[in-house]
Amino acid sequence: HYNRYLCRPRRIEIAALLDLTERQVKV
Repeated sequence: HYNRYLCRPRRIEIAALLDLTERQVKV
């Protein structure tokens, strides 16, 4: 059932969060 959740726009939010974290780590 997790796959269904990831397929939803929610995964975009997670991607944005990851991007922010990566940016912070880079700095």
